[in-house]
Amino acid sequence: MNRRFRRPRTFWTSPVIAVALALSAATDAQETAPQKARANEVHLPRPMAINVAEAVIEPFWDPYLSGLPKWAIDPGDEHGLEVWQDWAAVRFEWASRPSDGPALRMRRAFQIDCSGYDKLLLSVQAPERSEVRILADTDKGTLSFVSSPAGYHKEELAVDLEGATLIQAITIEIYPADDGFSSGWFSWLGLQNAALIDTHLARWRGFDDRWEAYIQDESFEPEFKPLYGVFISENGLDDLRRRHDEHVKAHGGSPFAGRPDALRDPAPEKVIGEFARIWDDRRFNRVREHDLPLLNGGESAAISGIILKDKALLRLAARYALSIAMCEHWDEGFVSRFPGGVWEHRAFVRSQCAYTVAMALDLAGEMFTETGRTFLARRLAEEGVGKINYVTWRHEYVFHCNQLAWFTPGRMANCLVLEKIWPRAKPQTDIAYGDLLENIDNILLPDGGFVEGPGYLTTVVRAVGVSLHYYANAREKEFFSLLPDKIKRTGDFAAAVASTVPDREVISIGDADTWMHEESLMLMAAVLPDSAWAAMCRKILDERGGVPRTFLGWQLAPHIPETASEFPPFVHLLETGLMASMRKLDGHPVKILALGNRANAGHSHEDKGSFVLEFAGETFAPDPGTGDYASQVSLENKTCQRHNMLVPLGTPERPHPANPLPVDVIPEGRGDDTAFQAVIDATPGWEGYYAEWVRTWDSPSPDVLRIRDDYALAAGDAVEFYWQTRLPVRIQNAEVIIEGRKGTIRIAVPEDCSVRIDDLPAADGTQHRIAFRKEAPEGTLEIVATLAAHGL
Repeated sequence: MNRRFRRPRTFWTSPVIAVALALSAATDAQETAPQKARANEVHLPRPMAINVAEAVIEPFWDPYLSGLPKWAIDPGDEHGLEVWQDWAAVRFEWASRPSDGPALRMRRAFQIDCSGYDKLLLSVQAPERSEVRILADTDKGTLSFVSSPAGYHKEELAVDLEGATLIQAITIEIYPADDGFSSGWFSWLGLQNAALIDTHLARWRGFDDRWEAYIQDESFEPEFKPLYGVFISENGLDDLRRRHDEHVKAHGGSPFAGRPDALRDPAPEKVIGEFARIWDDRRFNRVREHDLPLLNGGESAAISGIILKDKALLRLAARYALSIAMCEHWDEGFVSRFPGGVWEHRAFVRSQCAYTVAMALDLAGEMFTETGRTFLARRLAEEGVGKINYVTWRHEYVFHCNQLAWFTPGRMANCLVLEKIWPRAKPQTDIAYGDLLENIDNILLPDGGFVEGPGYLTTVVRAVGVSLHYYANAREKEFFSLLPDKIKRTGDFAAAVASTVPDREVISIGDADTWMHEESLMLMAAVLPDSAWAAMCRKILDERGGVPRTFLGWQLAPHIPETASEFPPFVHLLETGLMASMRKLDGHPVKILALGNRANAGHSHEDKGSFVLEFAGETFAPDPGTGDYASQVSLENKTCQRHNMLVPLGTPERPHPANPLPVDVIPEGRGDDTAFQAVIDATPGWEGYYAEWVRTWDSPSPDVLRIRDDYALAAGDAVEFYWQTRLPVRIQNAEVIIEGRKGTIRIAVPEDCSVRIDDLPAADGTQHRIAFRKEAPEGTLEIVATLAAHGL
């Protein structure tokens, strides 16, 4: 049996809505312990019904209940097979396609009574284009199933049981279509009675738009005032409307008037279901729910309705809130509500549901009857803050990563509205406020850095701004006086990760994309008007004609500077482990970001010693950033083979460093508006692969960059220097040439190296990987890149 744990594994995190969904490195230790302690237990001796039509027989997602230790896995050392229990799935990967047979074959003996069911289901995220085969040994013989080539997202593969009443064993095989590294995961095995599915789903049909006991009738005329003054005060609303009217007179249209049309179709009542579909996280919901409409239009309806004094929109916001409230569970799917289970996907969905319902109660509160308000308040208390509090009580680690902040806008809005309705709820608000301040103090470093990267910092900053703004409104306090001091130290971090590419706010290191929340940028621009935050804020506002798109953005707009300063030429964050140089070549920006590591950083990649190079408004050497958490792309983007790294070759498994990395790896260097030099000892974490790896960057002027790797292998017989790019690239006359619109980079091929260009699949196209290969177990690999501008 092959079940390899060569080094600490990257755990895989929760998705990314415009946000990314978030788990800290501490989760890995917390959630892998149960399966180690329970390796010899008997798991699920009978099917566990999850509804009238379906049952689970193998809960792979749950480390507490997963039966992975009972599966016999064929050896796969020669192609680098690894299979392990992760925090929310059984994950697998292999380094290369085997010469013959499946890359993965696993088998478990069962004695499962399947009478009453006609389908065996496997929920699997298989590598794209691969083929999955399932063999079920039953009292009717061996039943087989062969899948079509796997797609981009998780699938539920169905084996016809052909009248079988007993399943004796199940074999799963995966046959890859592509050479090279591949990965995926199993979520669960289950049973289904297809004839009863419609009966199950019919429970949530039949709602209409009248809500007679819950919403005022059509003759009711609201005053268009916030009911509780949480999301905005009456005075604040008057000021916002005044500025909105001035904008309409100057520009001939309202930024809020064009939004509502799409909110009416489909009707929110059509989306009521067992689980609240506030977003589409395909890891944890069902395949039959993919691409269904979402219940996420209530906020826009409430905001537009109260600003425009549109009764129909306020009524629509009320319908959205009631539709969310009528969903039985504020979770993505049954995996968080499994009978007898203790696994849950924290409070992501429920905090968003609570936020939308609380906003409707405040901004559209006039539209509800007393029954409607009381019903929504009950759901906020029971399904909202009650279960959010459970997560904060159970999981200490959420206070040490982005997650506590992530939950707080929904938690805070929930508590503030409830305390207006039921004053005895007020202490819950104070707890939420204190928890947020503790969380910020824990996660922001003394140098203003944040180890989970810019993608999750934007979530944290937005959470602080939104939550404390509502707190200030409700408690009649001055907003800016409530902001934690640490958040005012983040200017250097912003300068390090800010992008010089026109359509990007940040460089996508770690689990990040290239955008940031408008509320985050506007808040920080107001707090630090001379920082890179203000430059990023002005960039997005200028792209939008100077007009914010968010409710908080409109309220912060009077505090935003009209101009922004230049980025500093050199930034070094000693606690965070980042170093950045910003210079100009013939008027074009040249930015280099060198990546180090703070010990045990979460949401990080196998990228210590990697770098990013932006030039002339384009990214010539990018970081892949994150991907859709519901796709294996997000897992592959974490690997060192997808970064600008020096990687060992010659081992059957995929070589990689520890991630999370348990030690600090901090670059040292200096820079100014002309030169940049840096060095990093990237050896830690590579135990078993590198005896030594030291990388040096030397750029005496903006037009040249020399990267030197001194290395000695502990395993393998060669190395490859990877330079990733999304721009056109070619090999010509012993040079690699990367062509941008306004600049070109030429990389001389070292005499002792070969070179090739690999085209790697990416979520939105192709990533080109330039691979300089040196056949030597130790030595120096040095590349020299020359930059030239085409003109302004």
